[in-house]
Amino acid sequence: MPERIADAFVYVFTRGVSLREWEDSGLLEREWAMLGRLGEHYGRVVLVTHGGKDDLAIAKRLPGSPDVVCNDQDQDPSVYAGQCVGRVCQMLRGAGGSARSCVIKTNQMDDAGIADALLFELRDHAVHAALIARGGYLRSRFEAKTHGPASREAIDAGRDERRLCAAADLVVGTTGVMIDELAWRCEIASDRTRIIPNYTLDAIPPGKDDQRDPKRILCAGRLILRKQIDLIIRGVAALPRSMRDGLVLEIVGRGPEREALVSLAESLGVTIETPGAIPHGELVERMRRCSIFCQASAFEGHPKTVIEAMSVGCAVIVASTPGLGGVVQNGISGLVVPPKADSFTFAISGLLEDTFLRNTLGAAARDHVRDRFGLKRVSKLELASHVDALAMSEHRGDERAKGHEVRWEPPMLLSSPEAQAQAWERSLRAFASRLGATERAKFLAALDGPIYEMQGLAAVEAEGGLHPKHRLMEYHRFFTDRVAPGERVIDLGSGSGALACSLAKAGASVVGVDFSENSIDQASLRARDLGAPPTFELGDITTHRVQGEFDTIVLSNVLEHISRREDRLRDWVAWYAPKRVLIRVPAFDREWRVPWKRELGVEWRLDQTHETEYTLEQLERELGEAGLTIVDRVIRWGEYWVEASVTPNAGERAA
Repeated sequence: MPERIADAFVYVFTRGVSLREWEDSGLLEREWAMLGRLGEHYGRVVLVTHGGKDDLAIAKRLPGSPDVVCNDQDQDPSVYAGQCVGRVCQMLRGAGGSARSCVIKTNQMDDAGIADALLFELRDHAVHAALIARGGYLRSRFEAKTHGPASREAIDAGRDERRLCAAADLVVGTTGVMIDELAWRCEIASDRTRIIPNYTLDAIPPGKDDQRDPKRILCAGRLILRKQIDLIIRGVAALPRSMRDGLVLEIVGRGPEREALVSLAESLGVTIETPGAIPHGELVERMRRCSIFCQASAFEGHPKTVIEAMSVGCAVIVASTPGLGGVVQNGISGLVVPPKADSFTFAISGLLEDTFLRNTLGAAARDHVRDRFGLKRVSKLELASHVDALAMSEHRGDERAKGHEVRWEPPMLLSSPEAQAQAWERSLRAFASRLGATERAKFLAALDGPIYEMQGLAAVEAEGGLHPKHRLMEYHRFFTDRVAPGERVIDLGSGSGALACSLAKAGASVVGVDFSENSIDQASLRARDLGAPPTFELGDITTHRVQGEFDTIVLSNVLEHISRREDRLRDWVAWYAPKRVLIRVPAFDREWRVPWKRELGVEWRLDQTHETEYTLEQLERELGEAGLTIVDRVIRWGEYWVEASVTPNAGERAA
């Protein structure tokens, strides 16, 4: 009889993830291998998922029949997240529940705010509860690489990680790099951290060398840009014709890039198979029978598919990117190559030609991974972390209040917006009344920025992806009314492409430029149904020069983000030889609170990435120094909109 750790084990799924998704993506068998083993040491297992009624039926088929709290009423996700805390507590301590001890564990750091709220709720009901904040990867790091380190996505992910780690008794990561970063970012003492890697299933036998198909290459994962599967396709395409004859590249997974990858393979003459998402057992069987497994992702946490391919003796080739290069010992347990197509070509051709090398690398990989990452070994680390977390929870005391987070009760989510606002108002008034006059002024002034930002983000979501200012202000008309059909227009800092599309609809020939790959993707999607759509280029507008000349330069809410603006304006005039420049910028003197907040020393800008916000005098001065003259201006809703002409010979002076 396994030794019991606590009365209950609550496993909180990642935001948006469900048992149905695990089953459809082929992960359910693999994930339950560990969870089922952990559940043997508890009186009760509760899964908190974000799926619907299907999750209830799937759970009944699992060994041990765990309890499930899921979004079976199809509620708004935020409402469900608030409600499920009470539902779990009722399940454990309400009618028929008698749990006196509990371990809560997250699947990833993005837990929709459920785990720590549940921790405090259970403790309020006299349950000895401990929280393990586990992450297989750092979402904040992934968001920073995808959207930029100052992006809202990266900032929000970092905030979620700090909140969860502050409440947790134990913080678990899959790699030392991940734990080290969390430790200094979230001020976590080393005795509160554990490294527990991803695991492989012990019961799966390795593939036999003589049963492998020498003409089959496999890669697996989500079909998204970050995985860089196109590098593998291009690498295979460059192989000698004799090597490519009969060669099949199998790409297992699903995602938005599937059609693009299929089209690329067809255009390059590469034979591929795309079976979609398959059960975990079937994926591992394919790993046992393929010749080579490739992974080219731009960054990873602790890549499950790579270590699983290694565990069954497959020769692997991975890119020397964060998270991948550290798993494989180059030349010993696999090959690590630069993330370039020709590097994959060279490595693949070498392994296809050398059967002995393939088998040697595969055998070394199998022994290394099974020794370090086998389920039996990793489950012991998992169980020890549960025991440690419960012991630590008895001694941490008030350390959880270190972040000074304001707590609110989940039922508040179910009240009306008016009642919610009144509750926050009462709290703010009570808090502000305890501050001195100057500190109270600073506090209330400092609230302006984040509230304004949250209002903007909520407005965009409520409008379906486009800020309502486009509709309410009709500010596109300022630009479209000043551009004639047939004119060439360059929209610098084009963002998601809304203005560029309006200009194209008005008959202009438009090129948009933006540094964000995500924005370029959104813009291209927005423009795809237009008769004469704008084109978009990825690049930093201060250094990336688009070929050709343009009649009009558009800078809509762009200048305020840039330093050395006079120099940049002169560069653009020299590069593009425009007749006019159309500009939209925020006004510093839009209302009294802006200069007042700056005097108080609190954030006064509409956006913290703004280098400046303008008075009309400042705008005229900067444009004049860049060789531009304002010929028309509109002051509306706290913004300056200007049309500027180019002073003769201004471009020649800049050049």
